[in-house]
Amino acid sequence: MQFVSQLELLRKKFAADLPARFEDIKTLYHTQSLQPESGDPTQLRQALHRLAGLAGTFKAHRISELARNIESRYAQEATDSREENRDIIVILFARLETAIEHYLESVNLHDSNALAKAAISKSDKTVCLIAPETAQTKWISGVLSENGYLIELQANLKAFAESIDNSHKLPSLILMDAALNTPETAQLSIHTLKMNFKDFPPFIFISEHGDTLSRLKAVRAGASDFLVQPLQHEILLSTVAQYLSPVTSQKILIVDDDTIGAEYIANIIRAAGYQSQVLNEPLRIFEALEAFKPDLLILDIFMPECSGIELAKAIRQCCCHNLMPILFLTTGTDIDQELCALGSGGDEFIRKNDPDCYLLEKLSYRLRRIEQIRTLHRQLKTAQQRSERLRKTQSDFLTYVVHELKAPLNLILGFSELLQMDGALNAEQYEMVSEIVKGGHNQLAMIEELSEQVQIATGRFALNIESIDIIPLLNQAVSNAAMLGSDSGISVAGHFNSRDCVYVFADRRRAQQILANLLSNAIKYNKPGGRVWIEIQRRTNEMLRIEVIDTGIGIAPEDVEVVFEAFERLNAAQSGIDGIGIGLSICSQLLKLMNGRIGVDSQLDDGSKFWIELPLSTK
Repeated sequence: MQFVSQLELLRKKFAADLPARFEDIKTLYHTQSLQPESGDPTQLRQALHRLAGLAGTFKAHRISELARNIESRYAQEATDSREENRDIIVILFARLETAIEHYLESVNLHDSNALAKAAISKSDKTVCLIAPETAQTKWISGVLSENGYLIELQANLKAFAESIDNSHKLPSLILMDAALNTPETAQLSIHTLKMNFKDFPPFIFISEHGDTLSRLKAVRAGASDFLVQPLQHEILLSTVAQYLSPVTSQKILIVDDDTIGAEYIANIIRAAGYQSQVLNEPLRIFEALEAFKPDLLILDIFMPECSGIELAKAIRQCCCHNLMPILFLTTGTDIDQELCALGSGGDEFIRKNDPDCYLLEKLSYRLRRIEQIRTLHRQLKTAQQRSERLRKTQSDFLTYVVHELKAPLNLILGFSELLQMDGALNAEQYEMVSEIVKGGHNQLAMIEELSEQVQIATGRFALNIESIDIIPLLNQAVSNAAMLGSDSGISVAGHFNSRDCVYVFADRRRAQQILANLLSNAIKYNKPGGRVWIEIQRRTNEMLRIEVIDTGIGIAPEDVEVVFEAFERLNAAQSGIDGIGIGLSICSQLLKLMNGRIGVDSQLDDGSKFWIELPLSTK
């Protein structure tokens, strides 16, 4: 009952301070009335705003409404008839004084029935299973018991209600057969039970039907979740854990210059199981954020040193607080002000005269959402770490494979080349040995590619970047590719001035490797009798673009994004095209190391245009 006592003390303080607070307002009001032309109503408006907010917080609705109306009347003086407006203010002030007198006469400082409703205690880790005894019920009970939950079995709602009456305890969670909840035909339903207890536990319906109507019935009954039979082991445990796993108490920071109202809200929040802290100096907000590290922020909109809207904008400028929900405290219903507040980065409004349960529901929803986002972030981080471990494992494995394959392959190539030099071989034998040598060199080229992939991935790759004339490299690449394409009837041409000089920053050997790879792919993935050509153009971003264009089979739009990933071959394996799918990946990584770029424009069955960009050099 300590919580109730704290709230009563705050209510008593509000009631005790109310006469003096109203006297201060009357003094400001009389000063403003005597000097209407020269007097500044700002102080009076601020005092009225604080009174409206406090009265709303302590549910003195009539006082809050009148104070807010008088405040808005002073705000309208510039647009309305001043004399008529003052007459209305006089009437409203008289009503406000009467309302305060009535409140002080009638207020019952000891009435805490709404807060003292929780006479029933709650058992931790206790799950009540309301269902007829079946094999499924026994299985659910067994699974939960094995995982440390205490199980109470009740055959129906009547038995459950009687157990509460006898033990004066509620379980932490209820699992219930949806067929037992029939409010249309029975006087007792889960909804009626829920209405009788302040802290009724969450309950989950279990049903044989997963259709929309069955789910809607669960929603209308107030169910927290819905499970469809037959249940899976992992789904059952994860769902129950969602409601019963201990969670760290979340932190809420309340920024309000009015101590009494802020402390009242803080006590309501603490009673709901959250941590709360009050800040009465809004200009120290960043110190409080750093020290307290809140999960959610509550800002009063109207404060003397700065408005809550200004404060929200300043907070949102700091990227480390972008995800933190911001709720605004308000006494009025000014739509323009609310739109402005939402535009500043706010998420929700709390009206001071709303019931306390509204506040807690809004807090609960926002905190659940932020926890879901954090859970997703944690899952993403875990996935990234797993991906990094897999990448390292892959690199270690490839290093081992390269080492173990290279030595015996060099031995095979060495003896095969010696055998090839033997003049005693006949024509058939010589051709067979030549095939061994050719296949060995192809295999060695693939192993070298794997070795380069490992070196780049592990950062053990050195480049010699210098200013080079790219035209001779293009001429040589076109010449080599033309010979390669002649076997398949594919023409290769360079659509650029072969006598020009164009200097770029690049590693000469690696630039040759990239061009050879792009041209080789353009030939391998082309159609019989197709064409391949190279074009170059200077870009406005001080880059030289080299385009390798073909009339080949093209790439589907959904495959374009993955074409530069290691070991990605798309449909090459089905087409019988040689390779292991790391050539383009190596090209992409080499270009990044040379401050360049690579990309592709392609349509399926309509050819492809692979392009690279390298930084231009003056020489």
